[in-house]
Amino acid sequence: MNKEFYIKNRLNFVNEMKDNSIAVFFSGTYLRDTCDQYIYPFSVDRNFYYLTGIDREDMILVISKLDNKVSESLYIPTIDELYEKWNALFMRDYEAKDKSGITNVQYLEYFEKDLAKKMFYDMTVENVYIFSHYTDLEEFENLNRRFAKKIRTQFPTINILNSLSIMTKLRNVKTEEEILEIKKAVDLTNDALNFIMKTLKPGIFEYEIKSHYNHQLTMKNSRSRFRSVIAAGSNACILHYNEANYQTKNGDMVLMDLGAMNNWYVSDITRTYPINGKFTNRQKELYNIVLEAQMVAMDEVKIGSTEDIVNEAVKKFYSKALKSIKLIKDDSEVNKYYFHGSGHSIGLDLHDLRMPRKEIVENSVYTVEPGLYIAEEGLGIRIEENVVVTKNGLINLSENIIKTVNDIENYMNQ
Repeated sequence: MNKEFYIKNRLNFVNEMKDNSIAVFFSGTYLRDTCDQYIYPFSVDRNFYYLTGIDREDMILVISKLDNKVSESLYIPTIDELYEKWNALFMRDYEAKDKSGITNVQYLEYFEKDLAKKMFYDMTVENVYIFSHYTDLEEFENLNRRFAKKIRTQFPTINILNSLSIMTKLRNVKTEEEILEIKKAVDLTNDALNFIMKTLKPGIFEYEIKSHYNHQLTMKNSRSRFRSVIAAGSNACILHYNEANYQTKNGDMVLMDLGAMNNWYVSDITRTYPINGKFTNRQKELYNIVLEAQMVAMDEVKIGSTEDIVNEAVKKFYSKALKSIKLIKDDSEVNKYYFHGSGHSIGLDLHDLRMPRKEIVENSVYTVEPGLYIAEEGLGIRIEENVVVTKNGLINLSENIIKTVNDIENYMNQ
């Protein structure tokens, strides 16, 4: 991405802001892991990254729209030479300017003083935008909530507005550059899966499979965006299984829900393989039902539809398919074997910001991931693709990741 991309993103945000408003975005900070270590690697706030392209801690972006005049300021940490000798180099102001396209770059020590001045700019400031997303009541106080509390105390007549709706609208519509970033992440997952298929054999541990996957990403200067789900046998019936201690047996299938990152843009792919390279007749029967369910879902993923509409189409298909193989007798029993949604938006987050009513919009990127989980047979199957929704239909970014029974068996046994 070049700086023009981030300049355009900020312009789009400004166009959605109310006049006489200020928006503040924090890049985030390191969280402490132990008495002498922080959690690494640092995970930047995705909205800050979307608007600046900068992947560094302890920075603040301020966008002002006052009397329809727009200004941008970026606040960065003061250089600490002793810290640099021990840990890492600080970003210099010229680097921040070149990366983000923001010309006014100041040190953090000036942030609060500058903000206070803006608040009384001809007495016109009416609103301050901060970003707030889903949170539990017991969650720790983050930078946004701490800042909002200070604003309420110091400037009680100022309205605090949530920038969530604006960021949701902007981030759901992906540009060509963003789609390319996601496609690269998908291709990284494809390469790693091809390697894994050659390593699978009865007796391999789940943690060995996970290690192979992570190693393949590391060798390409990438990493997984989430805890990889490597679930063999009956473990595949646990959607977010994370233990990875099971030793596989002949006849098992392994479900792998995996993702990679490319400049913070993510892929989210699931494939289910037979450990020994050969599907049993029962596994093949169920696998092909899931594969057909995915085709049904992809027909419903279109502009103006919703995630719920897509999911209902999957359930309707399953009610017929599972009756035909005598697995269920009544439509209500589908929920026993399929109990999650058919997909979600992806982008800078694994579960990217969702549109109101889960509406699917043009140039959004979605996962399509029906599954079946039959605990009494110790079997779980999920197949997941990443698609771009266009006015001319879907573009399947993961179409090169093999998924048919014949293709999987041929590749694993060649």
